[in-house]
Amino acid sequence: MLKKLSLQHITTFEHAELNFSSGINIIIGENSTGKSHLLKMAYSIAVSWNCFGDAGWRDTLVKKIHGVFGVEELLELRKQETVLNAEQQGVLLEVFVNHKKHETQTIQFHLDKRDKIQIVGGVPHAIILNRPLFFPAKEVLSIYPSFTALYEKYAMSFDETYYDLCKAIDNPLLNNPNNELIASIEAIIGGKIILRGGHFYLQAGCNEINIFMVSEGWRKLGMLAYLIANDSLKEGTTLFWDEPETNLNPRLIKQLAQVLVELTRHDVQIIIATHHLFLMKCFDYLLADTEIPATFFSLKKTNEGTEIEQGTRLSQLDTITSLEEELALYDKEQQSLYANL
Repeated sequence: MLKKLSLQHITTFEHAELNFSSGINIIIGENSTGKSHLLKMAYSIAVSWNCFGDAGWRDTLVKKIHGVFGVEELLELRKQETVLNAEQQGVLLEVFVNHKKHETQTIQFHLDKRDKIQIVGGVPHAIILNRPLFFPAKEVLSIYPSFTALYEKYAMSFDETYYDLCKAIDNPLLNNPNNELIASIEAIIGGKIILRGGHFYLQAGCNEINIFMVSEGWRKLGMLAYLIANDSLKEGTTLFWDEPETNLNPRLIKQLAQVLVELTRHDVQIIIATHHLFLMKCFDYLLADTEIPATFFSLKKTNEGTEIEQGTRLSQLDTITSLEEELALYDKEQQSLYANL
């Protein structure tokens, strides 16, 4: 699980540090503040973690950052206002590891020259038990058939998180998965996601519905259930999810939040990027009377770049752009209403 991410002169950030909780982590902010950049950078490093040796680390991490961000050169990730080579562009990630002597280990590196990294202080030597998962904004069950083979052979307009997720779906199903957790998801979507002949279906009673005929919101929840069933999403996994609310109605957003909170009870770390006020408030409400660790991060644009504030509840944040806009609209509606009286 992730403990801390620090960035220096990377994308929109002059200096940034995020201290993650072991439970729910919600990154909020308006467009172009760098929410997805934070998820993608942390994921790129974490998914490369178990490579040993300096050369293996460098090669694997550089390749993964290329694939996840879709950049041709790593220096494209430098903060645009920073003069090239005037200041170092650096990243540090600290994670909890499986080691008898160390609780956590860190990897720190700088962007070096045009397309290389310089590792500071050596590479980690302890492993992360479970490979992290990254859910992009669009679900992948509908593109799964033959996607991995096509991605490996052709240049496709998908970043590498889609490929990684399809590879995770490829795993065979467990004989004895967590049926209680899976059943709670299947109750929401009204059936079971099955794979037959390389294509997914929703099995609802005696009927099998082609995945293309299933709403995208249900596909997303079905994807969660399937990854639990094939042991990709389990205790000790970190789940990154970029804008999970996309194409979900409020009722389904609320149910999704409930499922994700339940996942944290099974020691899954959740890291979400969103600018959807309803989803933020759902999590805030669900976490109010629990002991589940949670952190809310608010990203705010400034003249120097994006600044980050954090708290364990929404009320501890000074800046929530979506809330400010909603209140501003409410005020305008009230003014219009009273002006016509």
